[in-house]
Amino acid sequence: MPSLFPDSIRRALNRCCIPGLIRFVVLFNALVFILHLLAPGFIGMLTLDPNLVLQGQVWRLFTWIFIPETLSPFWIFFALLFLLYVGDGLEHAVGASKFTLFYLSGVIACTLVSFIFGLAGSGVPMARANTFLNLSLLLAYATVYPDFKVLVLFIIPMRIAWLAILSALLMIFSSLGQPLVVAGTLAAAFLNYFLFFHRDLMAHLPLLNKKSVRISTSLIPIKTGREPVENLHQCEICGRTEVSHPDLDFRVAASGTEYCREHLPNSRSLS
Repeated sequence: MPSLFPDSIRRALNRCCIPGLIRFVVLFNALVFILHLLAPGFIGMLTLDPNLVLQGQVWRLFTWIFIPETLSPFWIFFALLFLLYVGDGLEHAVGASKFTLFYLSGVIACTLVSFIFGLAGSGVPMARANTFLNLSLLLAYATVYPDFKVLVLFIIPMRIAWLAILSALLMIFSSLGQPLVVAGTLAAAFLNYFLFFHRDLMAHLPLLNKKSVRISTSLIPIKTGREPVENLHQCEICGRTEVSHPDLDFRVAASGTEYCREHLPNSRSLS
């Protein structure tokens, strides 16, 4: 649960969480799709129409999330299966409480933005809002499992982190030239994602920096025109080697990990 909430609020939220929330969402998406096949105009009863909400049809404030992203009989199965996999995996990683709060917060944010713009006469593309909300789930999943690989179009292997970035860029470009409500709803989904997962996102940066240090110092030429010299010792913390810093003294831990003298851990674990 995000640390920005006091302990009392977090305990209350823990009691109100909905385990397996995304499964209910997927189930209702499938049900709406079946009803759409039986009565094509049924989806019109679920979209967010501010004027109808003010007339008493308050269910429209949340039923838009049950409208499937696609109504294609072929793609609907794969779309819902992917949504279920991403949602369940994310809930398993962060816990039911944080996932419930994250998802419901995204629903509220997208609803408010679309409702406000709808009252202003800009139109309410709730099908896009559902897509933006699911995009925030994909971004969150990719933040937690960046190295997970998926098959794009069933044949192209791709890390899900790159798939999420590509999807986000496509959404941004597709919103250009659209009514302001589109960009506003997309921004609401992005901000909700960043609110809950900015720490997880930033946690990857030190690892990237550490890798870049290791890559740049693992093979360093002594003089121009000579072959690079491979190092024998490298500090686990700073990445410096006896080649880049000949004056350093290295120690080896019982696990086999090497450290320079400046970054020695507990001396009892060193050989």
